Amino acid sequence: MNFTINDIPESIAASMRSKAVWTPECPVPIEHLKLIEISHYDFAGDIKEGQMIVLDKISESVIKIFTELFARSLQVHSIKLMDEFNGDDNLSMAANNSSSFNFRKIEGSTLLSMHSYGLAIDINPVQNPFIMIDEDTHNVRVLPKKSSMFLNRSNQRAGMAEPIIEIFKKHGLSVWGGNWNNPIDYHHFQVPREDVAELMIGIS
Repeated sequence: MNFTINDIPESIAASMRSKAVWTPECPVPIEHLKLIEISHYDFAGDIKEGQMIVLDKISESVIKIFTELFARSLQVHSIKLMDEFNGDDNLSMAANNSSSFNFRKIEGSTLLSMHSYGLAIDINPVQNPFIMIDEDTHNVRVLPKKSSMFLNRSNQRAGMAEPIIEIFKKHGLSVWGGNWNNPIDYHHFQVPREDVAELMIGIS
């Protein structure tokens, strides 16, 4: 089992830059991000190793979260860095990848995502879909596409987020996208946005 916090090695930092996962416009310098090494169970019940990048100030909390998830044998398909998907959130979701840091804006918005601060974590996007409803046409968009079989949240299955909400909340990621009205983001956990200013003190 492996639950460790490390500085980001230059090889990963270079990959993040080349694939625009991190750019000079990012609000967090790379030296204030940490590489988290995580053991987890996959859907076959095998122990796998994953990596995630988060803001340094929440790295200890993230380790506690994933230690508890491991103790509960939560199944996670994969935990890979976003540079493996060229910073493309849709590709990461389609691969059912769990991740954190990625410099980008919120879908359909000009506001920076909490992922841009390393203050949000996505878990099993296939089992926990993203849903957006067009307010004019009422058309429903579900991402990733193969997650539609998990829209019924009363039919709880392995990898779904509802049983682990309290674990994230206990360790500071108290906002769950499954409580939102539109969009609804069942795989998304984050620190409250109003806490960003305090967490960014001393970071420049």
